[in-house]
Amino acid sequence: MGTSLGKILIIDDVEMNRAILREAFIENYDILEAENGYVGLEQIEEHGDELTAVFLDIIMPELDGFGVLGELESREFLHRVPVFLITTEATEYVATKAYNYGVVDVISKPFNLTIIKRRVENIIELYAHRNKLESVIDKKQRAEKVERNRQSSTILRSENIQHAQWSIIETLVASLEAHNIESGKHIRRICRLTNVILRDLKISHPEYNLTDKDIHVITKAAALHDIGKIAIPERILLKPKSQGALSEGEFAIMKTHTTKGCELIEAIRSSLSEDMYTFAHQISRSHHERWDGKGYPDGLVKTEIPISAQAVSLADAYNALISKRAYKEPVPHEMAVRMMNEGQCGVFNPDLLECFNRVIDGIYQEIYAIDFIQ
Repeated sequence: MGTSLGKILIIDDVEMNRAILREAFIENYDILEAENGYVGLEQIEEHGDELTAVFLDIIMPELDGFGVLGELESREFLHRVPVFLITTEATEYVATKAYNYGVVDVISKPFNLTIIKRRVENIIELYAHRNKLESVIDKKQRAEKVERNRQSSTILRSENIQHAQWSIIETLVASLEAHNIESGKHIRRICRLTNVILRDLKISHPEYNLTDKDIHVITKAAALHDIGKIAIPERILLKPKSQGALSEGEFAIMKTHTTKGCELIEAIRSSLSEDMYTFAHQISRSHHERWDGKGYPDGLVKTEIPISAQAVSLADAYNALISKRAYKEPVPHEMAVRMMNEGQCGVFNPDLLECFNRVIDGIYQEIYAIDFIQ
């Protein structure tokens, strides 16, 4: 056996299940086992952040899986270490309840070890990346605090914060791309189209009181619109067209990427300028709201939706139409524009839609058509 990549804890009262999972991961990980929920909690108490993942059975004597999850939730453990629920009852109710606790994935028995290993290793890598990022951010925050105490120059502090926040944004975006959540091209298109729409809005509708600085920061913050997808299980996020549309329960989980993104942005708030934090938070939370109030997560109506989120929503909807995804084929540019105007993919602010119609042919020729050349 080579160098261990960490410890995996298997909590299951059935020894055979523990043996199957142990054999699947023992080559690369140190395996810990617990035959019930109470023993599992003792193992977690002892090994804590040394754990890279936990497998948790739902039906056990003494303390079942949901009882364990309740304890882990109160300890904020689920944010640091991925927990996989294993069950023979993979119903939508069970899955939704588990995801609401913070479980990263639900694995059905009997086990398909090839699929499980891929899913688990991807999520372990993702958590390691995120934990490392948060550690880097924490160190930066401490360093910046020392620097602020040492330096009295406001300009120097501003430059340091600007440099740090751009670095953080680039790291987060790279994480999305590395895990096939969003491509770099997709994110650049969203930012570019958002910028062009808002510049047109500033000129054509001065009542929105947009400044050049606002537009600049919103353009950068737009890169984080889908950052919450890091927390969505891969089986939902990348569900292929051949498996059909997302179920009601899966879609409910998918929608949480808006609020999950806010949680991540809040976690790095002290490393962002106040306007970057404000716009990034608005965009992450509200870019799926609709002008008619039928969006999510808050059902905001018309001008209740921040203009930053409105612009990104429009840019994101158009780019989604013309892009190929696991669950759909691309739509031609002209058809996409028509669908946007006919309300087939959302309802948008008429002022922004007017700006979109003025700029979209030019921006398509500038960046989209070139991107699609093979």
